Amino acid sequence: MIETLKLIKNNLLLFATAIIVDITFFIAYGFYTARITDKIIAHATLITNKLSVIMAEQPTGLLKHLFDADIKPITIKLGLLIILLFAITYVIYCIFQGTSWWFTTKIAGKKDKYRDYLLGFARINLIWMAGYIIYKILDFILSLRFVLLQKIVENTTNTGGKILFAAALLLGITAFFSYPTLKTGTLFKTPLKKSLPIIITGAAFYIAIQILLPQINKINTQAALIIGTALLFTTINFIKIHTTKATENVHTRT
Repeated sequence: MIETLKLIKNNLLLFATAIIVDITFFIAYGFYTARITDKIIAHATLITNKLSVIMAEQPTGLLKHLFDADIKPITIKLGLLIILLFAITYVIYCIFQGTSWWFTTKIAGKKDKYRDYLLGFARINLIWMAGYIIYKILDFILSLRFVLLQKIVENTTNTGGKILFAAALLLGITAFFSYPTLKTGTLFKTPLKKSLPIIITGAAFYIAIQILLPQINKINTQAALIIGTALLFTTINFIKIHTTKATENVHTRT
């Protein structure tokens, strides 16, 4: 931790640039995906409403009903919109987050060329994007099933959704640890005494921010937004640098 703070102190301009790139990523993502997301929600709502009527009479064969004559066109449109959203997300994520990670790895002492790192970042995210797509498909199916079952059977629990969320969280952590080295198995090669404190630190910072911001928001909304943004992206980039240092030799261990 102390070493990471020293690295940040000696590279304040790069650290600030990484934070600005992160903030720009979220702005760009919202700008380019907002309309598509709205259309996806509208189509998903329409499908849910139609299926709720069908499933009330025939409470089986959810996937089959998605391709009934009157629902199939909406399902296809929804699928195409989701594919477009994933494609835009992939491009924006690779450009902005690849750049941000390049800055943080540079702060940590890595010497990768920008072009080489960005290409490696794009390649490894093909794997993580595939995992994310599978997660979203399963999440859509389980969520739709849960909503429909709630209308038929009260007090239904979404156990499958909770298990899927845990799997998605593990996927996200695995992806995060892969970025400094651009190797998929970095998390599992990193000793627990190094990886676990990073995960706990990240979770602790997140919980602290979630507790702190509502209190500030009661006093001043704009202050909460500014402080929250500063804390969030400073913490994220601090953890990026710390993770880079913690994983720098894991693939050379014998």
